[in-house]
Amino acid sequence: MKKTFKLTTVAVLFALSGSLFAATVVTVNGVKIDSSDVERRAENVQKNTQGQISDGPQLRQFITNELITEQLVVQEAKRLKLDKSSDYQAAEAEALKQAKAQGLDKQADFKQNWADYQNRLLMLAYAANLAKQQPISEAAAQQQYNQIKSRYAGSSEIQLGEIVTNKPADAEAAINDLTKKKKFSDVAKKYSMSKSSQTSGGIVPEYVALPDLKDGNNLVYQAVNGLSKGQFTKTPVKDGNVSLVLYVNDKRAINVPTFNEMKASIVQQMEDEQLSLAIDNLGKKAKIVPAK
Repeated sequence: MKKTFKLTTVAVLFALSGSLFAATVVTVNGVKIDSSDVERRAENVQKNTQGQISDGPQLRQFITNELITEQLVVQEAKRLKLDKSSDYQAAEAEALKQAKAQGLDKQADFKQNWADYQNRLLMLAYAANLAKQQPISEAAAQQQYNQIKSRYAGSSEIQLGEIVTNKPADAEAAINDLTKKKKFSDVAKKYSMSKSSQTSGGIVPEYVALPDLKDGNNLVYQAVNGLSKGQFTKTPVKDGNVSLVLYVNDKRAINVPTFNEMKASIVQQMEDEQLSLAIDNLGKKAKIVPAK
């Protein structure tokens, strides 16, 4: 299966800023990753999320790991001479054309931003090349589909309502109100300690498949598996120091699409897993030295 890499909007990737002072954070096969690189990415995250993701050690470590992965892939892409390929050079030329059309090449930090963008193009080129060199066969995709169908066919997915409280008496009171046919959203707003309950009425927007719930949170699965739409747990579910009252807002059978309908997404998922494994192998062979 042929896979090409797409051109990401240049203006988005150029929304970065630098730092006057930089110290080496880590080296990857002798290539330094500086604190200024981490700082630039952190500021970009802050800007793009409007501060919803707070800056701090956890974000900085995530970005550092991301930069290490970037270096591993970029170095391997260059070793494979993917930067000399016609696809890469065409994408690079188009990106530069867009940048100049938007006046981005006149910005003071264009050189650094362009280098960052080239790295991203090389990462896309590496992913495309890997998919080309190790194509997912029809038989492998079919086998993956069969596993998915076996897991979900005949099962259900549910939308849960949750009342979360650290007061056992409130959990009992909530169950008492629900037994009296009071509206779940009103009961959740009254008793739940979760701030989101004040706006959502305790209803979780996303549906969850029961097999996934069983694997991810067996405690909750055991509590709600036998419930029908509109039913709730008759006794509080203890989870550590909190008590849960769980409500089935909706329950519906899972409709597993046909293989042809799912094939593209299955292949993409398998390619992503293949890419992740390849990057892990690059990391195992690399010399990664944190700064002292």
